[in-house]
Formats: sequence, C-alpha cells, structure tokens
Amino acid sequence: MENSYHQIENIVSESNTKDILILGKGPSAMALPDHIFENYLVININDSELIYPGTFAVFHRQWVYDNLKKNGFKNRCYISDISYDDLDDQITVPYYPFAEGSLELLMQKLHSKELFITDFLFISAIKLALIVAKFSPKNQINVFFLGFDFDLTESSGKSLRTDQDDLEYRNAFLQTQESIFRYTVQFFNKKESSIEIKHIGNKPYSSISIDDFISLNKVDKIKRKKSLENYNSLLYEELKQQALNGKTLVVAELTNNHVGDPNRLKNMIHLAKDAGADLIKVQKRDVDNFYTKMELESPYKSPFGNTLGDYRKGVELGDELFKILIKECSDHEIAWFSTVLDYSSFEYVQQFDCPLIKLPSTISNHRNFIQEIAEIYYDDIVVSTGYTDPQYEDFILNNFCNNQRILWLLQCSSSYPTPPEAAQIAVVRHYDHLRENKHPNLMPGYSSHDVGSQGCMLAVASGARMVEKHVKLGNLDWVHFDGVAVDLYNDEFKTFVSNVRKAELMCGDGTKRIHPRENHKYVPNFIHN
Repeated sequence: MENSYHQIENIVSESNTKDILILGKGPSAMALPDHIFENYLVININDSELIYPGTFAVFHRQWVYDNLKKNGFKNRCYISDISYDDLDDQITVPYYPFAEGSLELLMQKLHSKELFITDFLFISAIKLALIVAKFSPKNQINVFFLGFDFDLTESSGKSLRTDQDDLEYRNAFLQTQESIFRYTVQFFNKKESSIEIKHIGNKPYSSISIDDFISLNKVDKIKRKKSLENYNSLLYEELKQQALNGKTLVVAELTNNHVGDPNRLKNMIHLAKDAGADLIKVQKRDVDNFYTKMELESPYKSPFGNTLGDYRKGVELGDELFKILIKECSDHEIAWFSTVLDYSSFEYVQQFDCPLIKLPSTISNHRNFIQEIAEIYYDDIVVSTGYTDPQYEDFILNNFCNNQRILWLLQCSSSYPTPPEAAQIAVVRHYDHLRENKHPNLMPGYSSHDVGSQGCMLAVASGARMVEKHVKLGNLDWVHFDGVAVDLYNDEFKTFVSNVRKAELMCGDGTKRIHPRENHKYVPNFIHN
C-alpha cells in the first residue's frame, strides 16, 4: 500500500491543485463541454472516460476493462482489484464485496489507510479522493459527483452503458445504489473536514444543479468559446470518432417543421438535444431558382399564402434563423449540419462553421451539381440514396471515395411514409460490406421515412453508424412530410432514441465471448476422469 501512496502522490504532484470531480455515466454527465472537466482532477467510475478521460479510473468488472481496451486506455492511472498485463499505470487493491450489514464496516474502512474496491465504486472513489487530498496544500477540497442520476427514466438516450442487465433489475439496483450513496455522503460529511462531497443534479439531496455548476465555470466557457470559431466542427469531430469506434449517431432532421418561427426552432433544438440526438440537421434551398415559375405559382394553402412559393419562402431558413440555429446548438452543445439542394445554397452555408453537408435523395438526378460539389468540396459529406439504383451508387462512390473524407451513405426510400416492403434495410448491410472490403472511408447509415423506430433498430443491427429521423412539434397538416416525423413534445422522439440505443446494446461489438450473465442451466452429476 505504501508504494500505491507514492504512486498517487507522484501523479497528483504533476498537476495543479484542483477540486475533484468523480464522473459517472448518467445523462447529466453528457450535458457539459469538455473544457469544464479541465478545471478538476477527474476520477472516472467504470468506463466513464468515454465521456471524458481523467486522472484516475476506478473499476471492477471485466466488461469495463473490455470497453477501456477497445477505446484505447486514456486515463493516467487505473485502480482495480485485478492486475492486467497491458495496463502500464495501474494500482491493484483488495476487493471487499458488499453484503447485507457490511455498510458500517465499509464506512470504517474509509478512515483506514487502505485503498480498496467494493461493488459500489463511489465508496472506493471517495477513499481515493481522501488520499489525493492528503497531498494537497489546500485546507479543504470540494468533491463533486457528476453523472450519478440513479434514474434510467431520465436517460437522454446517450448513455454509454454496456452492461446488459434487465431494465427492471437495473432500476432496482440503482435505487439501492442511490440509498447507499445518500447514506455515505451524509455519514462522510459529518465525519470528515478535509473534503466536502457535493452531488450535482436535481435530486432533493443535490448540493448544486447542472445549470449552477455550469455557471461556476461560465467565465472559462465564454473565454473558450470566443477562441473557438470552429466549435461546431469540434463537436462533430468528437462524434465522428465515436462513430468510427462503433457508435450510431442519431440525427434529428428538422426539415421545415420549425415553420420559420424562431421560438419554435429554439424549442426543437432544445427538445431534440434533451431526447438524446447527436446532431441537428436543417435544409437550405434557393426557393426562387430551385422551383420553376409554374411550381411556385401552383396552389398550396398555408398561413403564408395560397401558393407553393408563399409556403416555401415562409418556412425557409434565412440569416436570422441561421444565427439562432448556430447559437442554440452551441449553447446546448449539439452539432448541426445542413442539406443543400442547389449551388447557391451550398455557397451560403460555407460562410458558417458547417463541418459536413448533405446531398439528399431529392436531387439525385441533378448529376452536374453533385459532380461539381465532389470536385470543389473536400469535407465530410452525407448522401441519401432514395429513388436510386446501383448505377447511382457507383456514381457516388466514384466521385466521393477518392480522398480521405468520410462519406456517410444512407439507405433511404423516397416514399412518405415508407411501407415495410420498401424500407430495404439490407442495403445498409451492403454498404457496411463496402466499408469493410473496399471503401474504408464509407460510413453506412439509414435515413428513415418509415413509421416508428423498428426500421432504424434493424439498421443499427445491419451496421448503420448514422440514422436520421424527421422530427416535429405537434401536427401541422399543411407542412410537407409532417406525417413521417416523430413528435418532440410527447416524448416520441425520446422513445425513438432510446430504442436505437437499445438496439446498439443488444447487438454488442461482434466479439463472441462468455458474458458474466450467462450460466449453464444444467450441471452434470458426475465428472469424467
């Protein structure tokens, strides 16, 4: 144990004296930009380094190690009860299983010299925080718990959980965990003066809300954002790395369902982020030149007038709405990008920090425009393949797979809504095979016009790294394609995202292994010599 103390002391001495943040994997942990974590010495619980890698990581179970290894070990030092050959900086400590009546014993161990692992890892993290505090010149250190939400129903859908416990069991376990957490914090804050434990969240026992915690770091946040003209690109690059590591990105396609209303646009962004979307997508077109004069003058009844032209101009995003889009997405820490339907729209979005664009199925017959984009645009691109055939696939691959950019190729059916027999989800698997065997920069995906979440769940199982779903706020019968969108107001979209994440969880990573939940149903009553 003496060597472990020296190892911890050496690591702590390399960093500036900071308060401590113990990071779990609840949805509240997803709400913060990375630069806020930089203000603290971070202790990761399990594989929460996938959210943000800190200084120390405390873990116990094999699935955590498997996730850490797959992601590439990012922490400075790992603390576990098992020694691993491929972990360079690790501390191996004894394991004390939690049993009925052992809580008081664990509380006593918090004030012993020994560092240990137990089933409720926040207790081990508190013990580590006590040791870290001994090497700090500060009289008192604040220890913040973030991502300890203890409620699966509050999940934004972005949780990085990889254990496959039954939902009912996990909720029961979390309730037990929350009860022990509250008891531990109350016990500890009464007995200890060198550190003060503070829970971040909206629980009755929380010391500080998420918003107030962000406000504590507001000066740093403003300073950081002013220096980040490419903030949206940074958000996207982080998402892209997650997708390259196997995550499926969920795109909330706003289409025209903001109907040109600034408040409606803000609300849609906020609700989409809250539901667990990874990206916001909007559309941009030059209305006067995209449509013919006859089309613009054709009858179409909307609050903006009686022609299609009135409607299209009324719902089109202009300068002010793009400013709102950019600010709201930045404030809510969610990346955005845009569909472009013509060259002037392409030029328009280039003035913004738009790290990728989409060429939709709508313009698949505009080959000259698409080829021109391929020749002059070198960033990542999304292409939907609705109402196209293998010849169009070859055209897209030949034009967009000839450099290092990522091509997000989305299977799509241009029918609204798409009947089951037209979804053709197996095409996603075909795109995944192209990625594996011929085009490593191709990322397969699915743009959903079918009803519900089943199509996207099957797409995940077929290898999709991006799924796109239309979203709306209530029913507006005069809006194009409103019927295929899922509602943000009544939690339809939140349920959709949750189902996509469940599909990811059930698929696993493709490696066949014995899962800790498995067991033999029958045990032989004799053993052969």
